[in-house]
Amino acid sequence: MGCGGREKMEESQVRIGERAWLPFLRARRYMQSRQSLLEYSLTQYFKEAERYRT
Repeated sequence: MGCGGREKMEESQVRIGERAWLPFLRARRYMQSRQSLLEYSLTQYFKEAERYRT
Protein backbone atom coordinates (compact mmCIF):
# COMPACT_ATOMS: atom_id res chain seq x y z
CA MET A 1 0.00 0.00 0.00
CA GLY A 2 2.48 2.62 0.76
CA CYS A 3 4.20 5.20 2.81
CA GLY A 4 3.92 3.59 6.24
CA GLY A 5 2.47 6.46 8.22
CA ARG A 6 -1.06 5.59 7.35
CA GLU A 7 -0.85 1.95 8.42
CA LYS A 8 0.41 3.03 11.81
CA MET A 9 -2.55 5.34 12.25
CA GLU A 10 -5.01 2.59 11.38
CA GLU A 11 -3.43 0.29 13.94
CA SER A 12 -3.56 2.87 16.70
CA GLN A 13 -5.70 1.61 19.53
CA VAL A 14 -8.26 3.36 21.61
CA ARG A 15 -8.55 1.76 25.00
CA ILE A 16 -11.94 1.77 26.67
CA GLY A 17 -11.79 -0.02 29.98
CA GLU A 18 -10.43 -3.50 29.31
CA ARG A 19 -11.05 -3.46 25.58
CA ALA A 20 -8.85 -2.03 22.86
CA TRP A 21 -10.51 -0.74 19.70
CA LEU A 22 -9.10 -0.07 16.26
CA PRO A 23 -11.42 2.71 15.12
CA PHE A 24 -9.51 3.65 11.97
CA LEU A 25 -9.34 0.09 10.72
CA ARG A 26 -13.03 -0.42 11.45
CA ALA A 27 -13.94 2.81 9.72
CA ARG A 28 -11.96 1.86 6.64
CA ARG A 29 -13.56 -1.58 6.45
CA TYR A 30 -16.98 0.01 6.89
CA MET A 31 -16.34 2.50 4.10
CA GLN A 32 -15.05 -0.23 1.79
CA SER A 33 -18.13 -2.38 2.31
CA ARG A 34 -20.38 0.66 1.79
CA GLN A 35 -18.48 1.46 -1.40
CA SER A 36 -18.82 -2.04 -2.83
CA LEU A 37 -22.51 -2.10 -1.97
CA LEU A 38 -22.95 1.20 -3.76
CA GLU A 39 -21.07 0.00 -6.83
CA TYR A 40 -23.12 -3.18 -6.90
CA SER A 41 -26.43 -1.35 -6.75
CA LEU A 42 -25.31 1.10 -9.43
CA THR A 43 -24.32 -1.80 -11.65
CA GLN A 44 -27.73 -3.37 -11.14
CA TYR A 45 -29.39 -0.06 -11.91
CA PHE A 46 -27.54 0.38 -15.19
CA LYS A 47 -28.26 -3.22 -16.23
CA GLU A 48 -31.96 -2.57 -15.69
CA ALA A 49 -31.73 0.73 -17.59
CA GLU A 50 -30.05 -1.06 -20.52
CA ARG A 51 -32.84 -3.62 -20.63
CA TYR A 52 -35.51 -0.97 -20.88
CA ARG A 53 -33.64 1.09 -23.42
CA THR A 54 -33.40 -1.56 -26.12
